[in-house]
Amino acid sequence: MKRRTAQFGATAVALTACLAGTGATAQAQSVSPTAETRTVSAADGPFYPYGKLVHVKSVGTKCGKKPLAKASGPGGTRLGISETKSVSTTLSKNIGVTYNAISAGVGWDVEKSRSITVSGTREVSRGKHGTLTAYAKYSGKKFDIYDNIQFKIVAKNKTAYKPIGVCFTYTEK
Repeated sequence: MKRRTAQFGATAVALTACLAGTGATAQAQSVSPTAETRTVSAADGPFYPYGKLVHVKSVGTKCGKKPLAKASGPGGTRLGISETKSVSTTLSKNIGVTYNAISAGVGWDVEKSRSITVSGTREVSRGKHGTLTAYAKYSGKKFDIYDNIQFKIVAKNKTAYKPIGVCFTYTEK
């Protein structure tokens, strides 16, 4: 069974996003795993060591599905969230090229997690019950894989998403 390894890298990224009406801010920073190595087996799917990304396009942003933090309470109170979470880049399954090739193609280190600080508040109307939920916000790229040995595209519509901030939802009942 063939094995391949990829080194984790790190660069600093910081950003702030504000949501109007909720008084919420979000910040993402890099989290640097030191000299950690990831091993991937050939059983994970076809691997193209001389592959590169082509037709790279932005697919915009999306909110994650798994809540980072949640606060709920009765009317007449102020809900608050103040959390720091580590969020990883997400990739399509079985991409089939090295992490370095993916990173070079999409323009960011796909092996790096980012620490996201979530901070938000919201007033709950009297007589209601409110819930404030925070999700990771991702920016994505879609691409195809071109194999330089076979001289053809070997995989289409693969994606990579990096965490860039936070999305909030608020419900009142």
